[in-house]
Amino acid sequence: MPAPKPKLLAVDDETDMLDYIERVLRRRFDVIRCRSAEQALEMLESGEFEVLVTDQKMPRLSGLELLERLGTRHPALVRVLMSGFTEVPAIRKAAERCTIHNYILKPVDSSKLLSAIDDAYKVRDGDKVLELPV
Repeated sequence: MPAPKPKLLAVDDETDMLDYIERVLRRRFDVIRCRSAEQALEMLESGEFEVLVTDQKMPRLSGLELLERLGTRHPALVRVLMSGFTEVPAIRKAAERCTIHNYILKPVDSSKLLSAIDDAYKVRDGDKVLELPV
């Protein structure tokens, strides 16, 4: 019997992006989808997740605000922020104000997404330093 896949929480208000994330990651992870940061906070309180991949720009509560609300809770959670090129200041702010282990700039391709998650594990475990965009 194969070992259970780690649970990954994907957060984005765009269904197409959630579909894409699930298609790319479902072989490695048990992907759980959320359409809002508020829903993600509820899911994180009720279940154990290994990885969080969240979009930055969402209505009501942004990815940065989601990460800030998580604070130091769930210290083992690998945290990846997706953002557009125009939102580089938000990535810097996230790195200064809350824990992120990596980021990925949109548009996202499958190899970059997988690589970003792999690198995020290394940052969380202290084997790599997060390199911020300039």
